[in-house]
Amino acid sequence: MSGTRRSELWGEVTRLPATLRFLLVTSFLMPLGSFMVLPYLAILLHERLGMAMGPVGLLLGVTSCLQFAGAFGGALVSERLGCKRSMVTGLTVRTAGFALFAAGLDSPPLAVAAVLITALGDTLYSPANKAYLVSEVSDEHRPVLLSVNNSALSSGMALGTLVSGLLISRRPLLVFVVVAVMFAAMTLAHLLLLPAAAHGAPREDRGGDWGRAFLTAPALIALATAYIYWYFQNYLGVFVTTTHSTALYSAALILNSVLVVLGQPPAARWIGRVRYATAVLIAFPALAAGFLALSRPGIAPVLLGTVAISVGEGVLFLKNELEALKAVPGRPALAVGSQRLALGGGSLLSGIAGGQLYAAGHSGAGAGQFWLYAAAQALAVTVLAAAVARGRRSRGGPELPASQAAEPSPARSRS
Repeated sequence: MSGTRRSELWGEVTRLPATLRFLLVTSFLMPLGSFMVLPYLAILLHERLGMAMGPVGLLLGVTSCLQFAGAFGGALVSERLGCKRSMVTGLTVRTAGFALFAAGLDSPPLAVAAVLITALGDTLYSPANKAYLVSEVSDEHRPVLLSVNNSALSSGMALGTLVSGLLISRRPLLVFVVVAVMFAAMTLAHLLLLPAAAHGAPREDRGGDWGRAFLTAPALIALATAYIYWYFQNYLGVFVTTTHSTALYSAALILNSVLVVLGQPPAARWIGRVRYATAVLIAFPALAAGFLALSRPGIAPVLLGTVAISVGEGVLFLKNELEALKAVPGRPALAVGSQRLALGGGSLLSGIAGGQLYAAGHSGAGAGQFWLYAAAQALAVTVLAAAVARGRRSRGGPELPASQAAEPSPARSRS
């Protein structure tokens, strides 16, 4: 990114109200704390508490499903309670969950309860957080704000995993206590520093919003996006470490994170402006190209494939969010909840289908054959998703209310 583009992006962020800048900081701190614990749950539950891997896998699967599918329920709670109350409630629940981890390091029942409680807290917090952010800025500024927020989330995840990896196997109690204190402090900060959202609640309960949130292009393409992308997330590690060192796998993950974190924000305005069908025709073929590269032997194809997949990821995940918000104007929590539910469904389908395809690849021409299967599906989805996106455009997507569309300032007035 050029110095001019970087300064423009930084200038836009610094002009946001203090409350939104505060939420961007917490978007980094939340996953930082969470990912000091979550990536190591299977190790702790299995090795420290002696739980069999079957129940551990079932628990983690239920937790993942709860976090994604439960976000829809969290969105409804947010619309009833308001974004601030929902965020404070979610943080309170997560704080209790991490505190219970510290108390239950030698008790499997307490540890299982802690896992489920922390997941429940996330379902209450995440939809309200994004709904608050986007409801406080005009449509013009949403792409940059959402992109910076996503970058903060990804950075927190990466750093949390790195920091905890140095401590959690030797001092797990210290990690859990530190994380619980972090979440308690964030709960108090949200309660004291954050005013109620001025524009977050819907003015009326429009029944048609449900269909537009769950049965139109943004949700369907988000489901397809997760289905294709999670092939990369779920199976790259198994594939790479079979023939290469774990260092290459780590390098690929770091490269993916850096490209999305640093690349998406400067491209956010373009992603916001470009037609949905055009974004689809760029992003899904990029995913397919990445899979084709991974099917080739060697280190360079792994890195090149990761670059191409990162391009597709950076474009699609942000574009889907923006289109979901346009589909149900005035109900950002519903839009966010529908996206999380679609992503959860896509990741679940990807895990089920991917396992079968990976086994089929191994029984045939080798693991590289799996990526050819994935590439073929990405190209097929390209055609279908582009048709869905074009159909939405030809029917005419819902317009923002005039009072919102005409707002030129980075943040709306609270009056």
